[in-house]
Amino acid sequence: MVINSVITGISLKIKELFGDTYHVYDDAVTQGMEKPCFFINFLDGEESRQIGLETKSYLDTLHFDITGFAENDDRASLNDMADKLYYLEYISLNDGTLLRAYSLKPKIQDNVLHFFIDYKIFINKKDTESTKMSEFDYNEEVKK
Repeated sequence: MVINSVITGISLKIKELFGDTYHVYDDAVTQGMEKPCFFINFLDGEESRQIGLETKSYLDTLHFDITGFAENDDRASLNDMADKLYYLEYISLNDGTLLRAYSLKPKIQDNVLHFFIDYKIFINKKDTESTKMSEFDYNEEVKK
């Protein structure tokens, strides 16, 4: 649910930055890839519990690789693409939440741009209903 929202936010921001001339894919395309284009790949994520007694708060860290292919596979076009992708620092999610990236790293290898980007997002999970103890009796004795 969260991962798909972030992928949608990235996709919309790329469309805003590059227009309709660049295609954005979030799945592997076996045939018919049209250049110039981007692939949004979710690499992995992790979740850590945050301190809080009333709510179950978690910090999710999501790692993405945005792979870019230029029209003619030239280095200058790939550099321009990388420069524009730095604007992915801020994206909007479906619910209007503004999300900020904390790590952005471009790498060009074999005429392909890899733009690694990490987002951290706080999640509050609803607590499940549990039965609470109404009374507690405690007796104490001294050993003989």
